[in-house]
Amino acid sequence: MNRISKIFLVTLCIIYGTSLNAQIGTPSCGSHKLMEYMDRNTTGFLDQSDDFMMQLIQVISHQSHERDDDDLYVIPVVFHVIYNNNNENIPDSVLFNQIEILNDCFRRHNADAINTRPEFHDIVGDSKIEFKLAEIDTNGLATNGITRMYSDVENFGGILPYSAGQVQEISDWVNDSLLYNIFRITQTSLGGENAWDPERYLNIWIGDLRIFEPQFNNFEELVYFGLATPPINHINWPDSIINAIDTLGGDGVIMHYVNIGGNNPNSFTGPYAGYNGLVTTGKMLVHEVGHYLGLRHIWGDGNCTHDDYISDTPNSDSNSGFGCNQNSNSCVDNIGGLDLHNMIENYMDYSDANCQNSFTIGQIEVMRTVLEINRVDLAEAFSTANTDDWSLLLTMNLYPNPNSGEFNIDLGTVYETVELSIFNSVGQLVANQYFRKTDLLTINLDLEKGIYFIRISSDTENNQLIKLIVN
Repeated sequence: MNRISKIFLVTLCIIYGTSLNAQIGTPSCGSHKLMEYMDRNTTGFLDQSDDFMMQLIQVISHQSHERDDDDLYVIPVVFHVIYNNNNENIPDSVLFNQIEILNDCFRRHNADAINTRPEFHDIVGDSKIEFKLAEIDTNGLATNGITRMYSDVENFGGILPYSAGQVQEISDWVNDSLLYNIFRITQTSLGGENAWDPERYLNIWIGDLRIFEPQFNNFEELVYFGLATPPINHINWPDSIINAIDTLGGDGVIMHYVNIGGNNPNSFTGPYAGYNGLVTTGKMLVHEVGHYLGLRHIWGDGNCTHDDYISDTPNSDSNSGFGCNQNSNSCVDNIGGLDLHNMIENYMDYSDANCQNSFTIGQIEVMRTVLEINRVDLAEAFSTANTDDWSLLLTMNLYPNPNSGEFNIDLGTVYETVELSIFNSVGQLVANQYFRKTDLLTINLDLEKGIYFIRISSDTENNQLIKLIVN
């Protein structure tokens, strides 16, 4: 790996529990390391987090008979692209593609869902959680859900001020400074951009998370592909813990710019080239959003005695190391009377993206419960009773459908006021019209071919959805 010192890499590996891969430090997800960092700085954080998971599972168990799992939760997303050069200023098309990948994976509409092994068929499912680019910003103005900010910061991982012989100093720096440096991307005053209201938007920051190492031949070291803040609105959490999290920076997801989308023009080079195709398919963000919605790594970040607190995820003593070993069964467990293999299909593993394709029902229940009790204002709920799509067939009648952009909507009754909003397949608002005292809407729009969703809001009915097909 050129002449970069193995001492720094080994130090990172000792601290972060990873192993050398072809003499290269192995990058990973930083979400659990963030929790450990918070615990070092705020005593009791990990214990409180574990207590929260146990309480969450109890809530799910006690309220399972009252849950309405037919509701579709739709989360507005804002991408903050923080760039220092043109490569980092990734195009809109990559972000649109990333939204599609999120929706496919969370709704189990992903084409590779057919690769889930039969032993897991009964425990995986559709989360009925979707994502759309925000269409209204914090000031109430129209937006495309994407912000772009030039930054003087070249490496949000920071600049390592030490050399090969300063092993303890490097260790202390990694423990004390690395995550602080990365979270600069969430603060305008430190070269990033402040979060939009985290109670109403999923903020996703995208930038260069590498560490610049001038005393190691100017190497740029990547430790984290991405990381996410866990849900922090916990009942009975001490103010000291809440304040410590708020002080660190924004609530949301932070991603290295190469790991966004499946059509990203950037790729890993040099010693990290082997990760192309493993973590560059858009599924890395699926993993991080899982953390944001309360999930732990499927192996519990420990051995067979550790747990992710979810009963239908098979136990494991380690992550999959970006592989796809279908024969691995590293721990004994009992799920429906079976000792299942390690679930390399799970998005919360470190498996190759080519074998990740599922969330379990238990994981889905955790994420939906977090939206209901911890991130209560984040998602908008739509009724999807008796349908398997983001549409609701009501007394309203849209015709003709498909069409060329000219169509009618028979509302079935006269409404005093009606607002019609049309969104494309990635949640962008493409048209908005108002009508008064009518039961028939006549629409003529210049729309590109594709699938759209029409939202109808009136003085008595809200957020009724119809699918529109333009051909």
